[in-house]
Amino acid sequence: MLLALLCVGIFLVQLDVTVVNVALPTIRVDLDTTLAGQQWVVDAYMITLAALLLVCGAMGDRIGHRRVLLTGLTVFGLASLACGAAPTIELLVAARAVQGIGAALLLPGTLAVITDLYDDNAARARAVGIWSGAGALALPSGPLLGGALVSGFGWRAVFLINLPIIAVGLPLAWRLVPRHQPAHQTARTRLRIGADFIGANVTAGLMNLVGLGTVLVMTLYLQEHLGHDALLAGLELLPLFLPLAVLGPISGRITARYGPRLPMTVGLALGAAGSVSLLAVRDGSGYAAVVPVEIGLGVGMGLLTAAVVSAAVASLPPDRAGLASGVNNTCRQAVGAVGIAVYGAVVGQPAGMVAGLHTLAWVGSGLWVLGLAITWLTVG
Repeated sequence: MLLALLCVGIFLVQLDVTVVNVALPTIRVDLDTTLAGQQWVVDAYMITLAALLLVCGAMGDRIGHRRVLLTGLTVFGLASLACGAAPTIELLVAARAVQGIGAALLLPGTLAVITDLYDDNAARARAVGIWSGAGALALPSGPLLGGALVSGFGWRAVFLINLPIIAVGLPLAWRLVPRHQPAHQTARTRLRIGADFIGANVTAGLMNLVGLGTVLVMTLYLQEHLGHDALLAGLELLPLFLPLAVLGPISGRITARYGPRLPMTVGLALGAAGSVSLLAVRDGSGYAAVVPVEIGLGVGMGLLTAAVVSAAVASLPPDRAGLASGVNNTCRQAVGAVGIAVYGAVVGQPAGMVAGLHTLAWVGSGLWVLGLAITWLTVG
């Protein structure tokens, strides 16, 4: 039950990254804002979350992950209520920033509690796989759930939907999350960075750079190049998103049995194959041309995510689980944002989208191969 509760926590954090996107046109009209205002509704959450992950993870190591997690749930719930009731765009952006603070308190705590909960590395790896699958499930759920809520109840519902979930989750967390740190965490250990910790986090950053960048250009290709509407484009991205959610627990079991190097190797190789598949896209190509790209990326990241998280967390002492989680999530969020900027700039060049995709085929596959080399040099 505790693991399920922690999975709900990461699902909420990741869901609020994507669920708001489909509500932006309605927010623009209802609150009489500009494109910049719409962008800040997204960025206020993302920037605050990425900026505070490391601090909040380390704080949990010092004062206890239970206290930080409960605080995060409370702040996230109150901020969601403020978002849903905001009468102006300025107050909505401010509430989204506070929501990002709650998410930053919540996210590393969910992974750190899992680390505390399972002393056995194999059991921990399986649990991390389930946790990462829950987070990945938010990617396809966001646009679909957001579209249904906006159509049926208006844009405020995408924030207010968090309240009943937190109303149930908060008392459960109060009851289920251990009140005291385990005995092995009472004496703090001297922190020494091993090569495997650095390698796992660099690989995680490369994964999100290429992964999130490719998700962006796939969306632009389907909507702007092929002229498909948002709903159809969302459905066409399911071959990418579904493997992320399905393969998380499977990757966790593989990691538990064989260690993280095997699923990381296979995931990086499949990611490289997916990126190279962009070379098959031509000016007259349709949706079928990008299906191999989506499958390679989705299956590759599905196998990779749980493995890199397990490798990063296992490489530091147990009393630094919050720090390990904070560093790993910060790498993924921050470098992923760089990937979105870089990939968007490349396909926006005068040479055209198809030429840009061909450039990104080589860039992406090269970065996947770099991650593969780092994995074999550093991760045991």
